[in-house]
Amino acid sequence: MNILPVDRALSIYGALANRSETKGARELLSRHLMKIYIDGEKDEHRLTVHGLSYLRNLDREIDSRS
Repeated sequence: MNILPVDRALSIYGALANRSETKGARELLSRHLMKIYIDGEKDEHRLTVHGLSYLRNLDREIDSRS
């Protein structure tokens, strides 16, 4: 898998959510997208969308702990 969907998702999410990158988010996102890629999703745009959804859920989880 090209690393581009990870970078795109982090960049877009950071701009839309007006948040800086959460510590460890890049590694977690990379693992998540690699699993989806291995499961058969090869479209970079769809992987980016999966990444955005994952980051939103990650932020919600982190916010709920605070």
